[in-house]
Amino acid sequence: MFIDTFFTIISKFHHNRISLYSKNLDFNNLIDIGTHRGEFIESFLKIKKIKRFYCFEPQKKIYDKLNKKFKRFNKIKLYNYALGDICSNRKIKINNLTSTSTLSKFNHNSKYLKLKNFLTGNDLRNQKSYIIKQKTIDRLFEKVSLKKTFMKIDVEGYEYKVLVGAKKKINQLTYVLVENQFFNHYKYYGNVKKFLLQNGFEVVKNFYFPTFHYKDVLYKKKGSKNCPF
Repeated sequence: MFIDTFFTIISKFHHNRISLYSKNLDFNNLIDIGTHRGEFIESFLKIKKIKRFYCFEPQKKIYDKLNKKFKRFNKIKLYNYALGDICSNRKIKINNLTSTSTLSKFNHNSKYLKLKNFLTGNDLRNQKSYIIKQKTIDRLFEKVSLKKTFMKIDVEGYEYKVLVGAKKKINQLTYVLVENQFFNHYKYYGNVKKFLLQNGFEVVKNFYFPTFHYKDVLYKKKGSKNCPF
């Protein structure tokens, strides 16, 4: 698919910008929620100080490819389930452009959604879906320290649900990078910024995607060191 190739190329550029900025930040673990094909962690593997990568990808076929791609890296730990607000089973909707597959409900009145489906050939009436397992950050990392950890969330409108599932561990995190969509095609985007500000984080950097339909927002826990402005 041409559009898949197009976004793969510009995503690499986008992620390299983020990793270049982040190499001087004070963290040594990375949680990647919505790993997809590993585009983000590929760019962060260049940062040698990172001791452990915790990567979450619920799509079965893509997870299998990730296992083959990164099996030689002992510091990468892969999980084949989603993260959210509770531990349960959830239905994931698979899009033709697999990087946009989601657990979120769609706003069918969104003009942007209609345009995106037209460009990707996605038909919501005949969309593939299946049941996956969902865990929470608090449950998974209950006995694991997340101090000096960078957490990236890219889950197509489900970001707030992920954060709600980290109510206990959120205060241990140093950095949170979260996708901020500019359109209304998801019903459950949630008040991500409000949640992070209430938990002592502040915005330190915006990374606009080259097509300008979304940005990745980097939040830092107040009082953390080494933030290159």
